[in-house]
Amino acid sequence: MYKIKNKRVVVIGAGEVAFRKVKDLTEAEADCVVIAPDIHPELIEFANKHSNVKIINRKYQYGDCHGATLVFSATNDSSVNSEVFEEASQANIPVNAVDDPDNSSFYVPSFFTRGPLLVAVSTGGYSPALAAKIRRHIENAIPDDIEVILDVMNEIRKYLKEMPALQFKQRSSILKTIVNDEKLLMKAVDAYRNNTLNIFIGTLLNKKNT
Repeated sequence: MYKIKNKRVVVIGAGEVAFRKVKDLTEAEADCVVIAPDIHPELIEFANKHSNVKIINRKYQYGDCHGATLVFSATNDSSVNSEVFEEASQANIPVNAVDDPDNSSFYVPSFFTRGPLLVAVSTGGYSPALAAKIRRHIENAIPDDIEVILDVMNEIRKYLKEMPALQFKQRSSILKTIVNDEKLLMKAVDAYRNNTLNIFIGTLLNKKNT
């Protein structure tokens, strides 16, 4: 969970795995530099449509990591991964080599997003496949209307923060009460949809004070 908007991210390699990384990085609004002698055709097409993706069509050279916020090594060559890891480490740049934990200083979890919700699962590089399986189980358990629920809770949180008489612990207690009571949470969602959220909160606060 690293904010990389407008940050330079270097990807060594340009196969299918690298292409998936570039798509994720582009979604995070990073400036991607892809370096590889052979470029996946879909990646070329993708780069042509995204101005924040630059392709350098050659083998990795020492110095390619310069100025990067993050580095990804997505090659099948462990010797290249090792060279990239050494350069990035010397420059204190976090580096991840796909399926090569020994040449990684950080791991990329299996994740999914639903609006502002981001859920990530990691096995520390031991088994990405198992992490993906667990992630799918969690994803299937998330309510379909989770984005609406998050909007509701965000509005309630902002409303409560504007009430100076409420202390942090009181606000936290109210928010936890709503989240942990399914019926109350659905009432909050209904109030949000009917533009009566302020009435809902006022009623809830009155009950808390009696």
